[in-house]
Amino acid sequence: MSYNVATICSSIFNLSRTITTSTEDNIEAWKHWKYQIWFDTFDLLTMLYSNKLRVGLKEIQVTMQYPNVQEFVCDWSKPLPLEDFDNMIDYNINDIESTTELLNRCKKDIDLRIAIEDEYGVRVLSKDGVNIGMKILTQKYLEKTGLTWWDIEGLRSPMDYIPLKDVILPFIKYDSPILQEVLNDMKNQIVSPGRKGYENNFVFNGLRYTVGVGGIHSKNDPEIIIPKEDETLIDIDVASLYPSMLIEYGFYPKHLGPEFLEVYSQIKDERIEAKHNGDKVKNETLKLALNGLSGNLQNQHNFCYSPFAVMQIRINGQLLLLMLAEKLTQIGCRIVQANTDGLFVLLKKSIYEQANKICREWEQLTRLTLEEERFEAMYQYAINDYIAVKEGYKETKNPDLIKTKGMFITKVLLGKGLSAKIIPEAIIKYFVDGIPVEDTIKGCTDIRKFLMSEKTGKQWHVEYMNQEQQRTNRFYASTNGGYLWKWKYTGHAEGEVVEYYEPYVGRQSYIVKEKSYQNMLTASGVTLLNKFDDKPIEERKINYRYYLREALKIIEELQPRQLELF
Repeated sequence: MSYNVATICSSIFNLSRTITTSTEDNIEAWKHWKYQIWFDTFDLLTMLYSNKLRVGLKEIQVTMQYPNVQEFVCDWSKPLPLEDFDNMIDYNINDIESTTELLNRCKKDIDLRIAIEDEYGVRVLSKDGVNIGMKILTQKYLEKTGLTWWDIEGLRSPMDYIPLKDVILPFIKYDSPILQEVLNDMKNQIVSPGRKGYENNFVFNGLRYTVGVGGIHSKNDPEIIIPKEDETLIDIDVASLYPSMLIEYGFYPKHLGPEFLEVYSQIKDERIEAKHNGDKVKNETLKLALNGLSGNLQNQHNFCYSPFAVMQIRINGQLLLLMLAEKLTQIGCRIVQANTDGLFVLLKKSIYEQANKICREWEQLTRLTLEEERFEAMYQYAINDYIAVKEGYKETKNPDLIKTKGMFITKVLLGKGLSAKIIPEAIIKYFVDGIPVEDTIKGCTDIRKFLMSEKTGKQWHVEYMNQEQQRTNRFYASTNGGYLWKWKYTGHAEGEVVEYYEPYVGRQSYIVKEKSYQNMLTASGVTLLNKFDDKPIEERKINYRYYLREALKIIEELQPRQLELF
């Protein structure tokens, strides 16, 4: 079959228009074109991200710190004017070159997938980690049972209502009346997947906890924890909590039969062996196979769907962790933080052996394994926002011994948005190394650490210095820049009077504008830097006060009495 140039160009145009005019992430609108490709291809973005976390190339350009973040703004419903041809060509070249850069950065991920394809005979180049894991798990299950994909694709174990008393392990109990009350309350609950959940908030031994269908979490206020000479700070985690519980307690999808549990257990054993033998490819592959199941147990579109198994794992996981927390508090330990599969614990060195004995007894009871890591200090803003300094940092100053989460992460992560990394860097250096915040911020010569980005939806227009801009923009706070605005049409004419009725007041009215504006960085003017240049940092008019203020704001909440130092 042959096609003339006009037909091919028309087809490409129709595909492009469908993609650009469809709603965000509406893959279904153009999916049928996917199967009209007559050459081998793979998708870097589907490889890196699941559907829910999918980002576009422009966001990738931003988080790669790519020299040119470039969109092409035009009316896609009309032919491209001749004077815009060169700009369109430049735009396409930039997209191709940035995709090539992404390809080079993903070499390790690609090599792993090629090795998996060679080892297991499955096509996974365009799949993210979870989907690879499920692919391997599915293949091994089919080999074990002799079934085909068509035999299992429609299998599910749906449940409209799940009494939590039916999922709780019989040996779970507490000495504390508060925790026993939490347990009894949970046993009286009935949840409905996707509709009726459950959450219980309580205080135990001075720490606020939340338990429920989403797991266990403590609610932490900003705090600095530095162990005294006779104290130690330990992070106690359950190794591979969810996979281990599935195997040890048989919390698997029952509609797949005991063969599924055999396969899953075999994968875990093979992974341990691969790790011991230094087989990195096999180790990483089987790790994906083990971890990929958890989310799919609650995915009603997956053949492993089993909300009952999900509740068995989640409910018992948090109750078992709470048992450990109770036993540790009974000997004088302070639980600093509880989060899903682990505890941060502050304790006297004199009772460490007692604490260790409790952990070993807990392991024997639960058949789960605990891992521990020691820390010199913890600067905790919230449960998922903290700086934790591992033992050994004082002597070595090894930056790898600093663990950061949430707002304190200083590394730019692909596709995760761009915030000014100089702020957490300054906070970390202040607390960990005693370096004044101003020294770090004003001494930094890398403009990339000051950069932020914003992306707007298709309903918005972006405006800077009275000129329309692209929807994804990279910028820094500056003293000589303008404000960055986004605006959209309100659906009303300028000056139109809108009436409404307010209870107990009566009929009211207000005057509306044609456009609704929002400032994208209210605290400062900005300078756009979508395209990098060679300007020296001292000529950029950086608004250092903005970055100082943002850093000190966080420090004040952690250490309010130290503000006089600044």
